[in-house]
Amino acid sequence: MTSKYFLIAVGLIVGAVLFGGTSSVDADANPRLKGTVKNADSATDWPAWRGPCANNVADDRLLPLNWSQTENVRWSVELPGWGTSSPVIYGERVFVTSHSKEKGVTSLQLFCFNRPDGKELWKHDFGLGVDHRTHEKSNLAVNTPAITKDAVYVAYGNADIARYSHDGKLAWVRRYLKDFGDPKMAWGYSVSPLVIDDSIVFPWDHHTGPCYLIGLDKATGEVAWKKDRPIGTAHATPLRVEHHGQQDLLVPGKNRLTAFDARTHKELWQYGEGEGPFNGEIISSPVYADGVVYLQLWRQSPIHAIRLTANGKPPKPLWVSKHPGPVEPSLLCYRGLLYSLMDNGVLVCLDGKTGVEVYRERLGGNCNSSPIASDGRIYVSNNDGTTFVVRAGTKFELLATNELGERITATPAISGNDLIYRTDSHLYRIGDAP
Repeated sequence: MTSKYFLIAVGLIVGAVLFGGTSSVDADANPRLKGTVKNADSATDWPAWRGPCANNVADDRLLPLNWSQTENVRWSVELPGWGTSSPVIYGERVFVTSHSKEKGVTSLQLFCFNRPDGKELWKHDFGLGVDHRTHEKSNLAVNTPAITKDAVYVAYGNADIARYSHDGKLAWVRRYLKDFGDPKMAWGYSVSPLVIDDSIVFPWDHHTGPCYLIGLDKATGEVAWKKDRPIGTAHATPLRVEHHGQQDLLVPGKNRLTAFDARTHKELWQYGEGEGPFNGEIISSPVYADGVVYLQLWRQSPIHAIRLTANGKPPKPLWVSKHPGPVEPSLLCYRGLLYSLMDNGVLVCLDGKTGVEVYRERLGGNCNSSPIASDGRIYVSNNDGTTFVVRAGTKFELLATNELGERITATPAISGNDLIYRTDSHLYRIGDAP
């Protein structure tokens, strides 16, 4: 190879590394992730709750280590109102929902921003069906949207759901409290949309029943299929998992995880006793890695590890943690270790195979958002607007502490080499200068 062509080749390789390269969340490129959920189209996409593989992990990036309200901020935009829903990204567009109240009028809004420069491309006032009660830490903009190549699916805490095109055209709206009745949830309905091959999964919960797992028709929002499910409420988003040549829908409930076949919608098995405290709605979402599902059965309960088996058979229990896990932050499994961010700001690291506690370290502040991971680092944010960057591994090492100056309750997204953060009033694109 001549020096000229050698330099060209090196330039192409460096460019691929600096500007995204191949996403490590591609299941074909990374066998460890094969068998989770369908992949996004590029390294910039973070199309749903917890990302392309529903695990809050994106390796082979160049995420920043340090930032502030001014340092390494590529852009920031002010959001009217606030919310705890996470931003989602598809291609060059960033979507986020918001709940605002002005002069006694409540607005539920969807915003679309241009990823490169933060310019607002469009917004739409969703209107308001039922003004459902919410917790003081949250509001009706609590459900994270789900994006596909031709649609934007949004939901809100009052069980309103809608479909938009990428350019903001509203396709349909359904207000399901009118269809099914008020489920009497204490703090709203916070399940995020899960898009599968034939429908949008919608678990309908009620304290006293009936409870269903429902598939909504993508084109119309009408009920395409409906299955009875055990009574019990949950705020945790279902998880689709591919394993042993099958696709399962894992649906959290009250002291119970129920599996359904994603193709036939048939119930496969239940894990858990199905009984527990009345105030036991599960909030923390289950996570899947290397054939194992890590979950909790109700709020502030022990963590369970179960190995999935073939042919729709019940899972094999592996271990149960000695101490309770978090109430609100979801679990993070990364490089063989399980990270549990407690609501009081304590980070707990467990061995993923045995459940043995590796360390327990206080970072500080109350926490509601879930941790994310990339390239050997764990990013943990608290309600004071502080993000702690911790080295992944069995030895605790704090690498950096970063301040954005206002509350962070939404889980951030990873897009290319950037972090997309949502605070109470702003949306930030944070990344090292190119």
